[in-house]
Amino acid sequence: MTLRRVVLALLMLLGLSVALAAPTISVPNELRTAHELITQSLREYAQGNREQAFRTARSAYLDHFEYAEPPLRVLNPDLILEMEYRFSDLRNGMQAGQPLGELQKIAGEINGSLRKAESIVSGTGVLGPTLAATGGFTILFREGLEAALLMAAIFAYLDTSRNTRLRRAVWWGGGAALLATALTWGLATYVLSIAPVSRELISAVTSVIAVVILFSLSFWLMQQSDRKRSVEFMRARVSQAVQGGSLLALGTITFTTIYREGFETVLFYQALAVASGPVLPYMYLGAALATLALVVTFVLLFRFGRRLPTARLFPVLVTVTALFAVAFVGNGVRAFQEAGWIGVTNLYGRLPTLDPNVSALTGLHPTAETLAAQGVMVLVYVIGILWFRHSQRAAHGPVAGQLERR
Repeated sequence: MTLRRVVLALLMLLGLSVALAAPTISVPNELRTAHELITQSLREYAQGNREQAFRTARSAYLDHFEYAEPPLRVLNPDLILEMEYRFSDLRNGMQAGQPLGELQKIAGEINGSLRKAESIVSGTGVLGPTLAATGGFTILFREGLEAALLMAAIFAYLDTSRNTRLRRAVWWGGGAALLATALTWGLATYVLSIAPVSRELISAVTSVIAVVILFSLSFWLMQQSDRKRSVEFMRARVSQAVQGGSLLALGTITFTTIYREGFETVLFYQALAVASGPVLPYMYLGAALATLALVVTFVLLFRFGRRLPTARLFPVLVTVTALFAVAFVGNGVRAFQEAGWIGVTNLYGRLPTLDPNVSALTGLHPTAETLAAQGVMVLVYVIGILWFRHSQRAAHGPVAGQLERR
């Protein structure tokens, strides 16, 4: 018995000394390194270096992810088991020479799980959920507000023309547009889930399209004169429908006017949903709050006929829209990097490391390419705003001079 106790004591001391001598493992850092190595392995595979790509993918799992497994296995064992299979599928696919598109899809699932694992370890914090909720609120409220103002303009014309019997056609057209928007969301979600391309490539293309629309929206919102012209154009179309006495034409005009806003909403939410990741429920919370705000807006507009202070509201929407565009540019470039289409110049260790949720929602990734793209986008916005203000002064200058002389 005495010898047994001595042996046990020696084993305990040996285990304690090994534990004290072992280096401290940073689980988030190991997960980020695994993420970078997966991206690197895809680039190597795309360049034809299949053996090196296999070794890089194996290193991502054996040399980094395995060190992060112990705490994650306690917190979410199902996620760890799923990721082990995904890592294995990626390595086996590389050895079998599978098409790059199939490997990109597997890698996209691994990267999404790595981000989820990092959020489990680090926690979601406060800023990430706040950004997701703010994005969810702003997108729906901006598009919904524009739709409400357009419908208010249609009803205002119908009231002046004393054609109140046509109101029902407008409501039917608006309702059909909302239904079509919901169907578009469901169809887009389904198609993107079964698309034969990688998740990163889908995210990249969606982000690029969203940036183009957001950029045009930003300057369109600043130009109230353009908005007035669009309202006048819509009223002219309504006038033609009213004079022709066609309820179908009036409903169609309303449908196309509202559905355009709905289609943009679906596109923006698809891009934001990819960026939200583990904090996606907060995006839906923001959308729910925006729905309540829009209900109040509709009641004020259509029940009480109150005018909204849009002149004060639009500058705020312009700022938020510009921030979304900058964030989506960063995410788009990052998605192209993960798909192996753009090179990566890592700045890990040289820049402060952000929470993964915050990084995804702001587009601030520690690579030279993503930050450069965002810098160019900010510069374009600054130049555009300066040009817009200069053109506004030039347009109002002669008028102001004539008024002063009078």
